[in-house]
Amino acid sequence: MNTSSRGVPQAPKRSLTAWVKLSIILLTGALGGYFFSYLLQDNLYTPSLYHKLALLPVLLGVVLLVLIVHEGGHVLAGWWVGFEFRMVTVGPFMLQKEGEKIRFRWNTRLNAAGGLALCLPKTEQNLRHNFIKFVAGGPIASLLFALFCLSAYYFTNHHAQGGTLSSFWLLSGTLSGMIFFTTIIPMRSKGFFSDGARILNLVRGGKETTIDLVVLTTTVASSSGIRPRHLNVAPIAQILESERAHPFIPYLQLYMYTHLIDQQKPAAAYPYLLEALAGRHHIPTGYQAMLWLDLAFYQAYYLQKPQEAQETLQKAKINAVTPTHLIHKSKAAIWWAEGAHQAALQEAYQALEALSQSTDKGGAIAEEEFLQQFIQALENTRY
Repeated sequence: MNTSSRGVPQAPKRSLTAWVKLSIILLTGALGGYFFSYLLQDNLYTPSLYHKLALLPVLLGVVLLVLIVHEGGHVLAGWWVGFEFRMVTVGPFMLQKEGEKIRFRWNTRLNAAGGLALCLPKTEQNLRHNFIKFVAGGPIASLLFALFCLSAYYFTNHHAQGGTLSSFWLLSGTLSGMIFFTTIIPMRSKGFFSDGARILNLVRGGKETTIDLVVLTTTVASSSGIRPRHLNVAPIAQILESERAHPFIPYLQLYMYTHLIDQQKPAAAYPYLLEALAGRHHIPTGYQAMLWLDLAFYQAYYLQKPQEAQETLQKAKINAVTPTHLIHKSKAAIWWAEGAHQAALQEAYQALEALSQSTDKGGAIAEEEFLQQFIQALENTRY
């Protein structure tokens, strides 16, 4: 995570980061094209177009392989320090923990196609050091794999007629090395932080590290089964009193929102939700749908404005990581506000059933209690 400043001084940093990212993308494309042409090169004959096209899946396979190694390094490091696996994506593939089972899903989010690993700590003990190890696991795996592949290339190229196999090792090692360098460079883009940015932030300490660790400890508490009303929000409130520019602020505002909603204080909670929405550009695109769903629910249930809620619901770009129960809960509230109690009841039952897939155990406790009361009230209106 890189440092954010207030106001205008932050703009040049974003511009510089954009140029750095553009340079890396161009360099990656150039080197990838060079080694792809090297793979096709042969002094004895000119490859046919069919041969060239047939090698495209090989190139894609190598790209997926080096991404799997990198994300696998994160997951393995997370397992080593005792973190709980939640999700990993590579290209179009995704493994996600739902309840106690790990299921395969298709990844439909382009912003996560480059690879994303999510593992959460089970305890706050040694959190900072363990998280550094988890983040460093990906780059270390990429570096080790690059060294292995380049060593294999050296052996096959100098001690045997390597041919295509030699080119495979060279391409794999080069791409893995490039992934190591591009992820170890501190960068931030659309709510995602490079591994180097997270490591740098956690190592150097200061305000940014404090915010990072507060987000982590709150996430640990909620995912371990502490419902929102019982979360320790004092550190969150203290940060929000003086900080608005940090990219993790929307997450803290959401925790304050759910905390106050669970305490039956919707009026006090509402400003936090609006502020989180205002800062949604800090949140990965795939997760922004949850903000719109929360707002649609609030508008329908607390403000009794189903038309506004329906318009807000249309802004939620539902994707693979959107909690299903939030979708049905928002729709149930809209139907209820419109007086369509039977439709609201059906959506509420679907929301309750979908709660079993939630990875937020603490939040699920509060959601289940609300939905059961909501369903009971709807059932009573039928008789």
